[in-house]
Amino acid sequence: MGKTLQYELWQECNNRCKYCTLGKYAFHTPKEMKLEAITTAIVELQELKQGEVSTLGFIGGEFFQGQLQDPEVKSAFMDLVDLSNHLLNEGIIEELWFNATLTLGTQLDLYNTLDRIDQLDKVWLLTSYDTKGRFHTKDMLENWENQMARLKLLYPELRRNTTMIITGDFIEQYLNDEIDLKKFKQKYDTSIYLKTPVKPDDKSDWTKEEINNEMGFEFFPKKVNFIQFLLKYQAAEGELAYNELFSNEMKAEELHKNFNDENLRNVTFTRTKDYVETLDCDSSLKVIESLPCGHSNIYNCYVDYDGCVVCDKKMVQGL
Repeated sequence: MGKTLQYELWQECNNRCKYCTLGKYAFHTPKEMKLEAITTAIVELQELKQGEVSTLGFIGGEFFQGQLQDPEVKSAFMDLVDLSNHLLNEGIIEELWFNATLTLGTQLDLYNTLDRIDQLDKVWLLTSYDTKGRFHTKDMLENWENQMARLKLLYPELRRNTTMIITGDFIEQYLNDEIDLKKFKQKYDTSIYLKTPVKPDDKSDWTKEEINNEMGFEFFPKKVNFIQFLLKYQAAEGELAYNELFSNEMKAEELHKNFNDENLRNVTFTRTKDYVETLDCDSSLKVIESLPCGHSNIYNCYVDYDGCVVCDKKMVQGL
């Protein structure tokens, strides 16, 4: 079985989530860089052989909230969509992923994209929902909800997944039964993936307490609360859901990243099922180090304790 390959074509996003991993680097990507990234992806994908890649995915930044207004960029992006559709039809890939925020605007470019694909039952629309920091206004939340309903109506065969960050605020709501994941999945006809919080790139040298203060809410959780969450989640959601909890097996094994830097284009980021991440570039970027347990240091997520959430997940599972 082939790997899951994802392209981050550019880093521009206008949603401005407080905790965006791109940080200040998400404001603008030049047109030339967007075209270059799309062209590089097309050239590479034209060489794909059956069995090399099982799942192909694309993430911006953000594509579908006004970032395809330039005719050249839109034309090139749709060429990439058509190539992906061809790869799907020929059985060279098995599934296709598109990331979409769904918070601003009409999303017409998303619908135009989906209309170009023949086998929508093999397509996943990946979106996100967070208890704080994502929906800055009531209108943004309502737009997300309306788009989810419209997508279900117009494309019933399209599969949807919603990512949520296990922030301290999310944990509080989950423990207090203010958010019911089973009802959420049913209401929005979506599966759910829960991921751990990560420092924004432009705050990599900040403490987690400083980041929480800047966010204005508990982004990085306290360890005792996280353990309580793990115990309740395992009992309430079941063993399969617990096994998939922030599992790297649910994410792309290989991600080609395009930074807003001429020297950092099509950089390869890899993940292993054992929670080891590597970034194939020079030291000008944030270094991904290993914890004493061997897992990546991005899993040191507690605001009040130096520890590994992956190890604690395994510890709770063994109780």
